[in-house]
Amino acid sequence: MTSIEILNTISQQLNIYIGIILFIIGIIGCLWNILIFRHHSLRLSSCCIYMSIGSFASLIQILFDLLIRILAEGFQLDWTLTNIAWCKIRTYVSLCASLTALSCFVLTSMDRFFSSCRQIKWRYLNSVYIAKEICLLTIILWMLIAIPTLIYIKPIQTKRICTSSSLIWSQILTYFFDLFCYGIFPWFFMSLFGLLTLNNLHKIHQRRINPLPFTVLTRMARIDNQLTSMLFLQIIISIISSIPYCIQNIYNNLTETIIKTKYRQAQENLFLQIVILIFYFNYVSTFYVNYLSSSIFRHLSKKVLRNLFKKKENVSREITVINHQRHDKQSKRNKLKISPIHTPYIISNV
Repeated sequence: MTSIEILNTISQQLNIYIGIILFIIGIIGCLWNILIFRHHSLRLSSCCIYMSIGSFASLIQILFDLLIRILAEGFQLDWTLTNIAWCKIRTYVSLCASLTALSCFVLTSMDRFFSSCRQIKWRYLNSVYIAKEICLLTIILWMLIAIPTLIYIKPIQTKRICTSSSLIWSQILTYFFDLFCYGIFPWFFMSLFGLLTLNNLHKIHQRRINPLPFTVLTRMARIDNQLTSMLFLQIIISIISSIPYCIQNIYNNLTETIIKTKYRQAQENLFLQIVILIFYFNYVSTFYVNYLSSSIFRHLSKKVLRNLFKKKENVSREITVINHQRHDKQSKRNKLKISPIHTPYIISNV
């Protein structure tokens, strides 16, 4: 077996084994995230709205991009080369989903900053209604921006790839989407608002440190530490997964007109497959980052998992018992509040 065949075989095996592992843990993580953020204790949190929409968009990205890549690069089953409609739809949906997911990650860090501000005008933005509106506008915005994908993307048989037939749109994809939307913007804004949030929390902690008891301070320190870990872990993963992908895409665009040997093409293809698989950590790792960095998130994830394996009769019985307990407590409170007033008896000798 020649060196070229060895490199191509390694590329294929990486997509099969590493790709399938990423696909499985990504599907589990995204579904688990969606279930957790639907919990009644998190539904009224604007931050969880962004995380829930981001998890759903990541799930679509994994199904439409990672799964298709495993089939195409690993098992040589690429329907985008023969079906122009599937080539356009797959590229369009994948582009919209990936950008929506990354936008929601950035909006999450912005939401944490707004929630830590003292000014009412900034805290007003930290509401569920506004979060839903922003998510809807974000999805519509990316769907409109990505419309040229449906026009210019098509199978190029000479290159054996589904790509843009327009030079201008190819440059936009490379230098705007790959460089800025996938690379610089996410980790830059996440880092910026993460640091601003930590600064606000530090100021709040300093103001409250004297009048608050030790137990309250300990709880605040735990929340601050969890937030710090979550923010910086997400930023580190975003940098590690996005920067190599951006560099590789820019390199491919700059060297597109250069005549390359088959050995060099095999080398670049191997590096490209590694970089793309690393890039999927943006969409695969969110649940696991939250799980490792937050004890509150761990508690809720275990609670959701236990409820999934409970029978519906048991769950409904528990809800009925809780409702009866609440009703009994409310009745006792009402009895205490509405106590009868006994008028004194007056004994007359007349």
